[in-house]
Amino acid sequence: MELIPLGTSSASIVRDRGLSAYVLRDKGSVFLFDCGDGTQFRLLKANIRRSRIKAIFISHLHGDHYLGIFGLLTSMFLEGRKAPLTIVAPRGLADIVDAHPGISSSDLSFPVQYVNLDEDLELEEVYREPGLQVSTRPLEHGKFCVGYRAEKKPEPNQIDGKLATALGVTDPEQFQKLAQGLPVDTSSGYTVSPDQVRYQTGTVFAYVTDTRPCQGGLDLANNADLLVHEATFSKSDAKHARDTRHSTTDDAALLAKNAGAKKLLLTHISSRYRDTVFLENEARAVFPNSEIAQEYRTYPIVPERIELQISPFA
Repeated sequence: MELIPLGTSSASIVRDRGLSAYVLRDKGSVFLFDCGDGTQFRLLKANIRRSRIKAIFISHLHGDHYLGIFGLLTSMFLEGRKAPLTIVAPRGLADIVDAHPGISSSDLSFPVQYVNLDEDLELEEVYREPGLQVSTRPLEHGKFCVGYRAEKKPEPNQIDGKLATALGVTDPEQFQKLAQGLPVDTSSGYTVSPDQVRYQTGTVFAYVTDTRPCQGGLDLANNADLLVHEATFSKSDAKHARDTRHSTTDDAALLAKNAGAKKLLLTHISSRYRDTVFLENEARAVFPNSEIAQEYRTYPIVPERIELQISPFA
C-alpha cells in the first residue's frame, strides 16, 4: 500500500495547501479518505485516475471534508463510469448528494452504495474486500466525526525480498521457490525456509481528523505503520485547539507515541501558519518520526519485518 496526500490544510484554503483529501493506493485500486473542495483537480495533478476509485471514506460533514464529492461524482458520470462506488460517511450525506440534480442515485450511470454511520457507533467494520478491511471509530469533534483504520493482510506466501537477500538468497529461482513455500540452499550452505522470510504481519494505515486526542483515535492508531493525525495548531495555541475541538502538534505526537505508531504525518494545518517547519519540530520533540504531510508525495506503507538473526553462524 502507499499513501498520497492531496490536501493538508484546515478549513481555510491557502495558496500552497489544498483541503482534506488522501489517496490510499493498493495494486491499482484507489481509496479516497475525505474529499475537500477541488479534490478532483488534485487527483488529475497527481495522475490518479478517477475510474480507479473503489471507495470514499468521509470523516464528517464539515464542508472542507466533503464538498469535493459533487464535482467528483459528476466527472465520473460524464466519463461513463459503470463500476460501483462505495461511499462511507456519517448519516446524512446520501440525502445531501441526492438533493443535487444530475448526481442523485437515479441519475448516475453507476451504482453508489452508501454505508451510513450513526452517532452511537463504537467500533464498526465499514468496508471489506479480499486482503483489505477498513474499520471506523468515533472521534471527539464539535460535529459527529469518525476516523478510519485500513488493514491489509499479508498474502499467504508474500516474501520479504530484502530479508531474503540479507540471508544470502540471490537467484530469482530461489525467490520463486520461497514464494511457493519451498526452502532453498544459499551459496554459503545455509538453508533458508519460507517461514524465515515471510511477512508475519500486514500493514495498517490510520486516518484521524478532526478531533481532540481521544480513545477512539488511540485505538485506530494502535501499532499503525503510518498514522495521519490532525495537528491544526501549534502547541503555543493549545487553548484555541481545545476551544475548537482540534489537536496541537504535541497532541498528535503524544498519541502516536502512546499508540506505538511507526510514522506520523501531521495534517489539517491552520492557514495561520505559512511556515510549517517549526510545527514539525514541535512534534519531533515528542515523537521523532514525525513530519508534515507533503502533498503529492508518495509514502510507502511497508509491512513490519520479522525479527531474526541474519547470520546463521551467530
